[in-house]
Amino acid sequence: MVSGEPVSWLLNWREVAILDANAEALGVKVSDLMAAAGKALAHKAATMAPKGEILILCGPGNNGGDGFVAALELLELGGKVRVIASHKSQKGEVAQAFRAKCPSVEVWKEGCEFGTPALLVDCLLGVGLKGAPRGKIAKMIDWVKPNNPALVLACDIPSGLGSKRFLAADATVTFHAEKQDMMYTDVGEVTVAPLPWPPETVNCGPGDALCYPPLDPSAHKGERGRVLIVGGGPYHGAPILAGRAAARIGCDLIHIAMPRNAVDRATWPDHLIPERLFDEDNLGERGRDEIFKLLEEKSFDAVLIGPGLGRLEETTDMAREIIAKLAELDIPTVIDADAIYALDEGIWPKGLTGVATPHARELRMWIWDEKPNKILADDDISSESRVIIRTGAIDQLTGLEGRYCECTGGHPRMATGGTGDLLAGAVTGLLAQGMTPWSASRLACYVMRVAGMMTANEFGPGLLASDVPPHIARALAKLTAD
Repeated sequence: MVSGEPVSWLLNWREVAILDANAEALGVKVSDLMAAAGKALAHKAATMAPKGEILILCGPGNNGGDGFVAALELLELGGKVRVIASHKSQKGEVAQAFRAKCPSVEVWKEGCEFGTPALLVDCLLGVGLKGAPRGKIAKMIDWVKPNNPALVLACDIPSGLGSKRFLAADATVTFHAEKQDMMYTDVGEVTVAPLPWPPETVNCGPGDALCYPPLDPSAHKGERGRVLIVGGGPYHGAPILAGRAAARIGCDLIHIAMPRNAVDRATWPDHLIPERLFDEDNLGERGRDEIFKLLEEKSFDAVLIGPGLGRLEETTDMAREIIAKLAELDIPTVIDADAIYALDEGIWPKGLTGVATPHARELRMWIWDEKPNKILADDDISSESRVIIRTGAIDQLTGLEGRYCECTGGHPRMATGGTGDLLAGAVTGLLAQGMTPWSASRLACYVMRVAGMMTANEFGPGLLASDVPPHIARALAKLTAD
């Protein structure tokens, strides 16, 4: 994408906040974003109501800030503008600063006269609303409706859209991309206005940490997710690395199922739980049956299959059956490394929710010349439910309904054996904590890049994959603190 070009998928309210945070981290000022949004809104308002009074209703957040900018622009054009704010002040400093520049701002109170505006501009609520409008905003919406304004222009999205209490719009100016809730019929004519975002804004970045589930102070052991990792056999170290990454990214309980000889060879950290399969060296029929039993007896929130598994025909066949079982049980799954060879050519496993993490050669082997997005489509799942991460110097993330982004940065010393296992474990740990495959993939990729830089700065040329896990926790702590 180029600067100002719309995002290629429908954004939800979380993604709007993520991209705004990414833009800010890239040096874009909130004031510049608000100024661009408000000017676009003013231009549309002037077109809809070239004569007569324009009434702008401003809520307490940045959506209200956009309204104050629009008011200032319309006044510059010689328009007749009335501004009513829901509250005495704004939540953000930038919105408050624009409010202070408006020559006259009324504070709404019950019994306030509506008047006869030619246009009502709805800047009460943006896409960040959860549930139906409440408090003063709800009262203002109820106040507007019986007055039946001639025309309504919504800023970003009609306030309350998707709930029983909302303001239907004749037109909507939204920013950078249409939003998911705009499938409703009460948005009117939609104009997508660009924002001064750098091209890198849509890529994985610090804003993705906003999706990390907050810790419940009353939480008990196990409430941050339970993971099963199926791997090992010829390479017992890979699932151990994946398990360490899952733990360091905040998951509580990590079980690792490996053939018994691999279990005996491995050095087990105290926080990982070994599940010894009857298979001696490689996953086979007995191991498959044991894993099925584990899945029935324990409630796993996410499963990773593939690290160190090996590519014997029998092992690949069993992996294919396990993946089908995970789809049947509707357990979010990460397919990594050798398990990718169990996937049918050019086909995503039917009914499976989750993430596949092939490198370039594995991806070509799996889908050949097909585009990753072509094999993900499914009418019965949400847009964030399936992701393919093409891992490499630049991670390329492809999801449903036009979702695509990249993850760059990190340190070249991370190009060492085992770092792919760490990424797969990190994604799985986030899935187990309730994140969607899309948001988990974005955050895991970025955290791994930050952790890689931290590790390289400490260890230099001698960096090993096993050095990285503690820095995963440090990177996540830094991002969530910021």
